[in-house]
Amino acid sequence: MKGVLPISRTKSLKEKAYDILKELILTGRLEQGKLHNEKRLAEVLGVSRTPVREALLELSREGMVSFVPSKGVKVLKITPKQVQEVFELRRIIEGYIIKSVSKQLTPADLKKIEKILSKQDRSLSKDEELAFIEMDKEFHLFMASKMGNQQIETILQNLRDQIHLMGIRAIKDQTRSQQVLKEHQKIFSALKKKDAKRAHEELMRHLNNTEKILIDILAREEEAR
Repeated sequence: MKGVLPISRTKSLKEKAYDILKELILTGRLEQGKLHNEKRLAEVLGVSRTPVREALLELSREGMVSFVPSKGVKVLKITPKQVQEVFELRRIIEGYIIKSVSKQLTPADLKKIEKILSKQDRSLSKDEELAFIEMDKEFHLFMASKMGNQQIETILQNLRDQIHLMGIRAIKDQTRSQQVLKEHQKIFSALKKKDAKRAHEELMRHLNNTEKILIDILAREEEAR
């Protein structure tokens, strides 16, 4: 079509600011519940306040930050109710997934899961929290990808940021990281045997343990105030 210019593939300042701010939130470098100054954030990012404001508005729509009039912007804290809601969804969706795929995973699929768990083990030994969480997400999302149901994958993808934030909080205790890996390995062991019942039981135990630990962490933080 004449006169129509191609869309530029270069990211705008707003998109770049969004990517950086989201990463800072997901890595915990922008502390939850603490007020942050827009002007200061713009200075740190080396841009004007406009793209930072636009990025924060987008993050606000995603439920990651909220604006406090005349004070700044606050990274929203994870609440016990939010944890319960997310894990209720995960139990329903991931429980259905693992029952569905347990008996149909190919040797190549099992090899892929084994590689994911090996990477997670290495990240644990190197104390690389973000890499550990990434492998955690990959472990769970890989099984969802074997369903061939785009709607289910989309629901889990939409939860990924909340799951990421919760995962970071849950593994602050090194002991929990080791437990998570062991729980994943037990799930994998059942998958290798095509034991759908046991795989489902191990997954439920894994999700229940993580939910309980998160709620306990939040309760201790509330008591400490």
